[in-house]
Amino acid sequence: MDDKTRVVSASTESLSKTTATTTGSTTVDSAELVCGCPEPGPETIEVEQVLGAEMSQRVVELDMFVPAQKPDIEQVVDVYVKDVEITKIDVIPHKVIVRGELEVKVMYIADLPDQPVHAFEKKHIRFTRDIELEGAEPDMKATADVAVEFVDYDFHRHHNRRKVHITIVLKVWARVVTTTQLDVYALSPIDEVGSFENTTASMSNSDHASASSFSDESVSASETGGGGIAGYGEQNVIVTGPVTPTAGTVTTVSGTATVTGNVVNIRTGPGTNFPVVTKVKKGATVTIKEQAFGWYKVVLADGTTGWIASWLVGTPSQPKG
Repeated sequence: MDDKTRVVSASTESLSKTTATTTGSTTVDSAELVCGCPEPGPETIEVEQVLGAEMSQRVVELDMFVPAQKPDIEQVVDVYVKDVEITKIDVIPHKVIVRGELEVKVMYIADLPDQPVHAFEKKHIRFTRDIELEGAEPDMKATADVAVEFVDYDFHRHHNRRKVHITIVLKVWARVVTTTQLDVYALSPIDEVGSFENTTASMSNSDHASASSFSDESVSASETGGGGIAGYGEQNVIVTGPVTPTAGTVTTVSGTATVTGNVVNIRTGPGTNFPVVTKVKKGATVTIKEQAFGWYKVVLADGTTGWIASWLVGTPSQPKG
């Protein structure tokens, strides 16, 4: 082979390499050149689906006695639940058993000449509630929520000045989820490299990257308190004036509120897995009946009942009594 032939062959080889590099964005061979790895296969992921959610009431009755070191009761000022938490959840066939504890505090005027205000409390008051949920099985996952619906008390100073009988009504919710396995295929590295420019360009297209393409019900853990049971932690009470009794009144969330999301789904249950009943627009007024798992059960102006994500409505305004 002479020198001229060698030059032509070298040029042809160089051209073929350039062509392979330019057009190889759609070939498997170029993927291996870019990352040195073969085309990825399917990956199995687990997806959770809500089987159902149900609520049941639980009435807790107890007697609380003034500690020996404190004076007798002249008058009870207030009785309230200071803390409530769920300690254990068990799933049995077609039922969920929820166990928890309460902490209750009593404030009273002492039977002394200067009538000072005293308080005493009781911790670790246990409660159990079994909730029927059709289809539940022991190997399924379950979550629960609890709210104090009502607190009342009886005190008879002529019978016993050191005892208060207390009645507490709880609303206990249980939700069971099932797990389904799905096979998904990840994008190959060359697909990601080759589509980067096109993906960036499509971000300017409102059909692909508008705010409406994201669900209003999506929320970060920081917005919901990390997924715990919101609103039932320990309450530090500071008395700055006359004490307003809460005993004998309904204590669950209620009242009216305004929708703050743009177009918000109203669902059949407290969670995004439940079917959509209807949609409401920003500014609509809803009447809140109860709360569970960070969702409100509401009644719309036309009488429709359903559940709405609590982070998509304003602060409830309490009804005037």
